[in-house]
Amino acid sequence: MLTEVLLSVLIGGLIFVLVQRRQNHILKTEDGWWGAGEPQDGGEDTTIYPFKVTTSEEELEDLYRRIDLTRPVPSLKDSQFSYGFNSQYLQEVVSYWRHDFDWRRQVNKLNQHPHFKTNIEGIDIHYVHVKPKKLPEGRGAVPLLMVHGWPGSFFEFYGMIPLLTEPSDLDELLFEVVCPSIPGYGFSEAPHKK
Repeated sequence: MLTEVLLSVLIGGLIFVLVQRRQNHILKTEDGWWGAGEPQDGGEDTTIYPFKVTTSEEELEDLYRRIDLTRPVPSLKDSQFSYGFNSQYLQEVVSYWRHDFDWRRQVNKLNQHPHFKTNIEGIDIHYVHVKPKKLPEGRGAVPLLMVHGWPGSFFEFYGMIPLLTEPSDLDELLFEVVCPSIPGYGFSEAPHKK
């Protein structure tokens, strides 16, 4: 009986110490500068400017040239995807990108919603900002920030945006949607410092 009580007190004390230790760690947040060089003396430029996804004929020709120059490596026999990406399937995907994928149509699809960029702590951040087209008199839209995970992109939300900003019943909630590209993804600049 005494052994059980001592063991219970010991385990309880250990749990108490672990919980207290965890509570003492506070994540410190502070402003930083993630851009190249040092911040300018006059403060950072927080101008918001429109952004449009574009691609040129030269970029597409360069892409096609690079695709044409790839040298496939044979997959291990019967390996499927057990030892990395299956190179036979990869060749099919690359062939699709080269011969069948309509890059211009994809660019137009990306531009169906308004894009913007602004500078935050030294890096250019891209985001999509969609407001409801028909906002009933006297009603406001609920702001909704939708951030993709890693890896991912703002495009993950393209199917949901019309459902949130243009519901079939105007008595439903209307949202004003902002979908940023996290730093280093999509059209957002990557940080230059840790």
